[in-house]
Amino acid sequence: MTAKRALIVDDSKSARVVLSRLLEKHELTVDTTDSAESALAYLRDHRPDVIFMDHVMSGMDGLTAVQAIKRDPATASIPIMMYTSQDGELYATEARASGAAGVLPKRMSPADIASALYELKLLPEQRAAGGVAFDCVQLPAVGGASPDAVILPGAGEALLAAPDAPTAAALRSTLEPILQEQNAELRRFVVASLESLNARLLTEVAAPVGAAVQAALAAERAAQPPPVVVAAPEPEPVPPPRRPLGWIVGTALGLLLAIAAGAVAYQQHRELGAATRELASARQQAAAAEAAAAAARRAAAPEAQSAQQLAVPYGEAPLAGTRLTALAVLLAELEGRGFAGSVSITTSAGDFCLTGNPSEGFAPAPGEMPANRCDVVGNPYDDALRPEERDPPALAALLGGVRDRSHGAIEVRVEHLPRGAAGGTYPAAPEASAAQWNAVAALLNHVEFSVAQRPATP
Repeated sequence: MTAKRALIVDDSKSARVVLSRLLEKHELTVDTTDSAESALAYLRDHRPDVIFMDHVMSGMDGLTAVQAIKRDPATASIPIMMYTSQDGELYATEARASGAAGVLPKRMSPADIASALYELKLLPEQRAAGGVAFDCVQLPAVGGASPDAVILPGAGEALLAAPDAPTAAALRSTLEPILQEQNAELRRFVVASLESLNARLLTEVAAPVGAAVQAALAAERAAQPPPVVVAAPEPEPVPPPRRPLGWIVGTALGLLLAIAAGAVAYQQHRELGAATRELASARQQAAAAEAAAAAARRAAAPEAQSAQQLAVPYGEAPLAGTRLTALAVLLAELEGRGFAGSVSITTSAGDFCLTGNPSEGFAPAPGEMPANRCDVVGNPYDDALRPEERDPPALAALLGGVRDRSHGAIEVRVEHLPRGAAGGTYPAAPEASAAQWNAVAALLNHVEFSVAQRPATP
């Protein structure tokens, strides 16, 4: 039978560990997530056989996540078991109305888990198996006796004294793997129990102990006798001050909370250190990749002729921002190599499907709107400027500096193509959406840098 898979959704690490151990006892493969949002992302690519969903979590709560899962036809058939500290028929009714198959208590027992899995048909019915089956173990022949021989009472001493009895080394080799496996399982259970105890102490012990401290202080104040006016002039001996019970209980509470906070802080420190190391490694890899890319670009620098095309976002100046920076980098590389030739800068404007008006401005139309419903088809930035106004002052300064430094060896020409000169086929407006139309316009809205090396003089 194919192994069943369960998904646990809980923001408590200790709760995930304990529930995972209970499910693994029934030979279920267990995946876990720490939030409802990550569970929805998990379900895009995976289909577990059952989901155990906590109710109270940071971010999206469990009931909202159940409703989102049940609304999706791809995941609506997955049974969901809610588990929470809340009780009562009212909450169970609300959970089932949201789509949950049932509700389990937060402190569930192995019997609760088994009952839920039987109810969801994820485990075979035990009564169909006809009782508990025991494996037959063939005992080795001892002292030359037949394996089928019956050991009679009083024959123990003879068997132990037999020359072929199992030795201590043989027994150790047989029992040691079993004990090691039990020891590892016990260690995992103890770690999970300690983490669960730590969380329970923070949430359950603090409030009762605080109430006990307040009650003890109130009782102590009530038990103190009223002040007595002493008529005798001689002062009575003052008894040594006694340490109040409330102070002792408060100290114990503070120590307990400090230990719990220290454990949590230590765990967070370890996780933060691991994340910092991973971030540093990722930055080193990114720097190495960038250096390799820069070397590849320098190695592939055009000797004869090449072109580089950069997209211009809607509403931005063609020769500004990242495009101007890329042009400066290209010219600097050419100067460093002693390049002699021409650099052509060509701008092209796309016709966008826009909504708006001249007084409030225009913006790209919503993607689902038909393309024949646009208020304007054009490019306000390109339409509003004359050709001589499209070149920013920074571009003129950059080109003048290159011309002076190269003594005219590098010639830069700027050309603004008229509308429609860049080619491109827009979709048929009656059938196309604004998103399809603007996708073509965005491809045509670009800047192109072309480099042509001057032929050598014979």
